[in-house]
Amino acid sequence: MRSVAGIDRFIAFILACVWLGAGVAGFIIAIVDARLLLGLVSLLAVGYACLWFRVVALSRLLTWTSLALPWRVR
Repeated sequence: MRSVAGIDRFIAFILACVWLGAGVAGFIIAIVDARLLLGLVSLLAVGYACLWFRVVALSRLLTWTSLALPWRVR
């Protein structure tokens, strides 16, 4: 697994914040305009933001195994 430190960790944090902001804004617009598809895509964006926050917290990039089964990764 590749470790993330310094500027890369900061960029991961910025990416997480941008995806979270876009997801929340999209979800609010979806509620106001009653757009179901936009709401679903917004929830996916928030989930992707959570993955980037996990990269920041763990200081390493995630593998497919750690995405699918996070409790089995050591």
